[in-house]
Amino acid sequence: MLVHVERSSPRVVYVLRHVLERMLGLETRHVRGMEEFREAIGPKLCYTRAPIDGAVHVPWSWAIEERCEQDPLVTMDLGSPCLFMTDAGEDIFAGIFHHLSLVDEIQCKDRDVHGRVPSASLFTVRSGIADRPWVEEKVQRFALKLEHSWPGLIKRRGGYANQVTVDMDNILRYAGRPLGRALGASVKELLLGEWPAMLERWRVRSGSVADPFGRAIELVKDRSSSIDRTILFFLMRGGTDFDHAAAVEHAATRAVIIRAGEVGEVGVHPSYATMEDSGSMRKERDRLQHIIGRPVTLSRQHFLRWTVPATLRGALEAGVTEEHSLGFTDRVGFRAGTCTPFPWYDLEREQETSLMLHPFAVMDSALIERMKLDPAEVVATMSAMSDLVRKVDGPFVSVWHDRYLSGHREFASWPEVFKRVMRHARR
Repeated sequence: MLVHVERSSPRVVYVLRHVLERMLGLETRHVRGMEEFREAIGPKLCYTRAPIDGAVHVPWSWAIEERCEQDPLVTMDLGSPCLFMTDAGEDIFAGIFHHLSLVDEIQCKDRDVHGRVPSASLFTVRSGIADRPWVEEKVQRFALKLEHSWPGLIKRRGGYANQVTVDMDNILRYAGRPLGRALGASVKELLLGEWPAMLERWRVRSGSVADPFGRAIELVKDRSSSIDRTILFFLMRGGTDFDHAAAVEHAATRAVIIRAGEVGEVGVHPSYATMEDSGSMRKERDRLQHIIGRPVTLSRQHFLRWTVPATLRGALEAGVTEEHSLGFTDRVGFRAGTCTPFPWYDLEREQETSLMLHPFAVMDSALIERMKLDPAEVVATMSAMSDLVRKVDGPFVSVWHDRYLSGHREFASWPEVFKRVMRHARR
C-alpha cells in the first residue's frame, strides 16, 4: 500500500507502522511526491487535510504533532467515543497515538499510596475508553474502508488468543520461610486451636508433603489445552513490607521455578522498590536467569508500580523485551485503550523503542479484593471481557496469583473459577 502523509515525523511513522503493518499485516511504502502518488495504481492511503482521488482518506488534524496538555475533546459517533474530530471526520491516527504514547500517564500528577497513577484519574477511564478495546474497534472500522475499496487487501489480522499470566508473589506458602516466622505462626495457630494448619506447616517444612502453593503451576498445566500462551512471573525478593517471596536460595523455591519453566514461559516480577531502580531490577532478573539457565526477557512490576519513562527505560537497560504491567489493580479494562501489544514510544526522546508493552484486561485480585466480587461474578466478568476481545480478534490476557490458584484453605473457591474462565475464554 502506498502512503502519503501531510507531514512525516517519527510519531507518524510509528503509528502508521503499528496500525498498517503490525495490526493489519499490510506492506507499506511512503511516497513523498504527489505526482507519483496520484499516478500510482493500487491501494493508496492519504493521511492529509484534504482527500486525494483514488486513495482512502484519514483526516489530518495536526493533533499528533502537538503536546497534549489537557484531555482531548470527546464526541460520540455510532456509540463510540471519538477524538480529534475535523470537518472531514476523525483523525484516528492521532487518537491511537495519544493512547499508545502513554501521554495520559505522563501528564497525570495524581498518585496513590504506592506511587501509582490512580485508575480514576486517567482520561481513558473518565472517558469510558478503557471499558473497551477502543484502538482495535477503530482499526476494524478502518479496515472495512480499505476492504470496501480493495477487496481482499487485508490478508491477516491479529487473531483471538487466550493468554494466561500468573504472578508468583509468594512461590511457596511454608517452605523457604525464616524459622522465626514459622515458629511465630505456629504459636498463633496453637493459641487459636488450629492444629491441622500447624501440622501442615511443619510437614511441608520437613519435606514430607509438597507446599500447597505449588498447585498453582499444576492447575495451569492441567488447563494447557485451553491456553495459547502461559507466562509465570516470579518475585525474587522477600522480607520487606511488600515483597513476600520465599527465599530463592531454598531448594524448594528453585524446584518450583524450574518446574514453571517446563509448563510455560518464565518472567521476572521486579520487586516493590524497582520502579525507579533499574540496578535492582537487573539483579533480580539475573538471579532468575541463573536458576532457570536461560535468558529472562519478560517482566511485570510487582504491585504494578511503574512510571514513565523511568521504569520503562530501566526495563530496557535490564534486558527486558516484553513489559506486562499495563493494566489495572482495581477494575477491569484497557488502560491504554488497546489489547494488542505495541512498542513503547519514548515521548521525551521522540523515538520508538524495542520494548514491547503487553496490556492485560483482567486481574483476579482486582475483582476479588478491590471490586469485592464473588466467584460467580468473577467468572461472569472475566468471561465478558474475553468476549469483548474476541470480537476484535485480539489477545485476551488475564492475570492470576499463585495464592488464588493454589486453592489452599481460604483460597478454596478460586481454582474452579479459573477452570470455568478457561473453558469460556479458550480459542
